[in-house]
Amino acid sequence: MTKNKACYIVESGNRLPLFANKWGAKMNLQRPNSNEATRTANRSRSVTPMSGICTRCLDGCTGNCEIFRATFRGREVIYPGPYGNITAGGDKDYPVDYSHFNIQGYALGAEGLPTGVIGNPDTAIFPSVNTETEYGWDRKVKMKLPVFTGALGSTEIARKNWEHLAIGAALSGITLVCGENVCGIDPQLEVDSSGKIASSPDMDRRIEIYRRYHQGHGEILIQMNVEDTRLGVAEYVSKKHGLDTIELKWGQGAKCIGGER
Repeated sequence: MTKNKACYIVESGNRLPLFANKWGAKMNLQRPNSNEATRTANRSRSVTPMSGICTRCLDGCTGNCEIFRATFRGREVIYPGPYGNITAGGDKDYPVDYSHFNIQGYALGAEGLPTGVIGNPDTAIFPSVNTETEYGWDRKVKMKLPVFTGALGSTEIARKNWEHLAIGAALSGITLVCGENVCGIDPQLEVDSSGKIASSPDMDRRIEIYRRYHQGHGEILIQMNVEDTRLGVAEYVSKKHGLDTIELKWGQGAKCIGGER
């Protein structure tokens, strides 16, 4: 048998490589059916790699794998918990990682110094580096650093930590992303007769905190999902706050549950 034999699947006429073991069989890069994010675990130390089921699945087992919990709690098991109080990441064990690479770099001079300045240990220093950039087509947004925050939206952890995150982003001169569904879960939300937002105090608070400390670099942009578009979030933040940058969310693959759409 040939080690590291290549495996492919065919999708839409394209050959897509799969990570393979020495027999050419596909390897599962993530252990299914139990995860700390969903607060589940296998009873047995021996687990079937493809399904995540214990190799001895017992009648009357007291759990607590995802299959077991799903029989009682249904689809809520797929979502990390406790909801709103954690940030969860994927734990796929990829065969190749950045830690496998050693970059042997050499200092071969410096570029971007003022005219007439020679690059040497006294002039090519990191405090002199200009990290400013800008984005946008017709309207340019300047940034002190090429950094956007993650979308901090409707979760409780985002709500209660918004103030220092927004202030830090404003003072740093980077763009802050207000995540989806903020208006939808606002307990003080008011809608008009057509079901559109008339008032959302929590959205107002988030925008006002960032603007209070904004110093001309970066901006706050509003992420929207389907429910946000139906509520008229874009129209609300444009009319009341003069915001003209939004982010439409079509799908998400960053969650530890394998993504959502």
